[in-house]
Amino acid sequence: MHHWIFLGLLTVLPALGNRGAKIYTQHCASCHGDQGEGVADEYDEALVGKKSVESLAKYIHRTMPEDDEDAVIDEDARLVSEYIHSAFYSPEAQAKLKPVRRDFLRRTQHQHRRAITDIVQSFRGRAWMGEEHGLRGHYFNKEKMNNRKKALIKRVDPVIDIDFRQNHGVEGLNPDAHSAFWTGSILPPETGTYGFRMTSPNGVRFYLNEPDHGKSPFIDAWVSSGNQKRTVEGTSFLIAGHPVSVFIEFVCYKGKQSSLLIEWKPPHGTWETIPSRVLHTDGSPEAVLISTPFPPDDASLGYERGSSISEAWKEAVVNAAIEATEIIFDDIDELARTKPEQSDRPEKLKKFCADFSYRAFSRPLTAEQKKTYIEDVFAYADGDFDTAAKRSLMLTLTSPYFLYPSLNRDQNGQPDNYTTAAHIALTLWDSIPDKRLLEAASKGELSNDKQITDSIWSSVADARSKFKLKGFFHHWLNLSEKEDLDKDPNLFPGFDEHIISDLRTSLDLFVNDVVWSEESDYRRLFSEDRVYLNRRLADFYGAQAPEGNEFEPLPTPDKKRAGIFTHPFVLTAFSYHKQTSPIHRGVYLSRNVLGRFLKPPPNAIEFKDADFKPDLTMREKVTHLTKDENCMACHSIINPVGFSLENYDAIGRFRTHEKDKPINTVSEYLTPEDTTVKITGPSDLAKLAVESPGAHRAFLKHLFHHLIQQPINAYGYGQMDQLHGIFTNSNFHIRKIIVAMVEETVPIKE
Repeated sequence: MHHWIFLGLLTVLPALGNRGAKIYTQHCASCHGDQGEGVADEYDEALVGKKSVESLAKYIHRTMPEDDEDAVIDEDARLVSEYIHSAFYSPEAQAKLKPVRRDFLRRTQHQHRRAITDIVQSFRGRAWMGEEHGLRGHYFNKEKMNNRKKALIKRVDPVIDIDFRQNHGVEGLNPDAHSAFWTGSILPPETGTYGFRMTSPNGVRFYLNEPDHGKSPFIDAWVSSGNQKRTVEGTSFLIAGHPVSVFIEFVCYKGKQSSLLIEWKPPHGTWETIPSRVLHTDGSPEAVLISTPFPPDDASLGYERGSSISEAWKEAVVNAAIEATEIIFDDIDELARTKPEQSDRPEKLKKFCADFSYRAFSRPLTAEQKKTYIEDVFAYADGDFDTAAKRSLMLTLTSPYFLYPSLNRDQNGQPDNYTTAAHIALTLWDSIPDKRLLEAASKGELSNDKQITDSIWSSVADARSKFKLKGFFHHWLNLSEKEDLDKDPNLFPGFDEHIISDLRTSLDLFVNDVVWSEESDYRRLFSEDRVYLNRRLADFYGAQAPEGNEFEPLPTPDKKRAGIFTHPFVLTAFSYHKQTSPIHRGVYLSRNVLGRFLKPPPNAIEFKDADFKPDLTMREKVTHLTKDENCMACHSIINPVGFSLENYDAIGRFRTHEKDKPINTVSEYLTPEDTTVKITGPSDLAKLAVESPGAHRAFLKHLFHHLIQQPINAYGYGQMDQLHGIFTNSNFHIRKIIVAMVEETVPIKE
């Protein structure tokens, strides 16, 4: 009996599929094309999307076909929905029709720079940054510091901003003749060009990234002129998460003034005292920092990747290799563990170059590679072994085996333990494997799932992972390109570059706190009701000020915050110069955070405030601007999201009225499942982000692209479902899903 029922189902199911196809051909194909590819002068966009079968059926029942909306309803609408969903509409169907392949990628410009830095650093050892913040100061009653055993005091200074006539706190200090020096490191929060400046009427030398301070100072103001206060500046390119040493010398002899202020200007920041949170009392070895400019990497898919090859890129690769080689040769004898007069120096240079290639290629050299990059180069040195070593380094740094990490395979072209080590380092650090990973690979200890998982977790704890994750959040929140956040000074007095810089730091500290807490809970990104504030921000936003001037998570006066949705930096970034922008806020949040699919507008309409009556609220203006039926196809999603944040002005301050009218934040929102929910404010947005699978998937997709730099469907159209299951089952643990993403993408033998 059951056998006949099963055979009957096999007969009926294709017939149902054929019926859906027939209905589609009869009523839909003339506008949408046989495979949903679109038809010119009818509906020229491809019929693809992310609606479920049920949601798509409701939409067809309600609106299709446009010339006879009752022609395809009820069961027919469901059959057509099932057919087009499986044939070409869904991402899974598209993946089958047009399989997504993994791209052959080179290192991005950031990966290129960091890899060179880490290769050289591997010969010196990586610094360990302890928990103590600030610089270690030593104070003397002698102006020449030639007897450092008799310091008046040794202490940790959180910042360098000292007036030796008033607030120095050094008992017994001779006001007419004293000196000091400070040691430690700076851990840069992002990659880019930093400005540094010293302000003092006295003699000061500032050594940056020169741990032996035997070379020329980075900034030299040792000779003062008439004890007059002056400011001296310098700039340096630094890499996020890579510490650089600091050594500062100060001297005063018979000066009426004695003070020192050390400041910096980080990328996207403004001049400020170097904050204690980036200063460490531990020293660090000299770092090779490459400042060669590279052309922008391809970002056409929404994330940066090394897919484009141009003459400008080739030139940058060569110039970076030249720059790196020149810097390396400043300390070649130290790095090669030799001395100019030693008879075995040529062999040690040769060994250094071989080790350098091994670390750059992230695997032992083959016999052919050893001949090309080492043996032949030194064989024809003709006694000039320095030149031979430079040529070897240049060959290595311009080699495809360094530039293209995916070439990391064994001699049979198959992935092995070294491939796994290189994959972990690239995805989590944007770099090359460290000593620990290479040793594990050499011993075959990256062969099974447990070994790989353990190595990934150890690598996640590295500081470089933290800074890569920080970059992800700037990308996910679409803040990387938000450079001009200035507002009208008449409407927003006091909102200046210092406030903007502090807000950026505030957001970074909040995200860091969420990700690296024990729970690492994605949901907390939307539920946190406190904002990281320092004294300046607290005063500006009318909140309780922290005891010191460091940032602390504090409640705002309104006590109506919902994590990133209501963080003042995010709200400011998606606002106009003079007023809020519900459209910008709505588009960003709908697309990036809630995971809604939005088509490009058929006719882009510029918002011109002058076109509206001055007594209209922003909601009234946007409602009028987007009332057209063609606009509302997307603005029925965008507007409710944007309107829900109208209680927050263009700089993120809470308000209840606009143009003397009560602000209305209530809207009806159509979910991807075609159900209507009421949104009354940011708490309802937070609920959507926490509970909606579409929001979870949007977060996972952006995170995957940032780490792996490949389309997620290139690993199978079921990969997202698998990752989403891991994410929900781990209580939305961000670090656990990062580990899973790296695990799932480890290259395996074919």
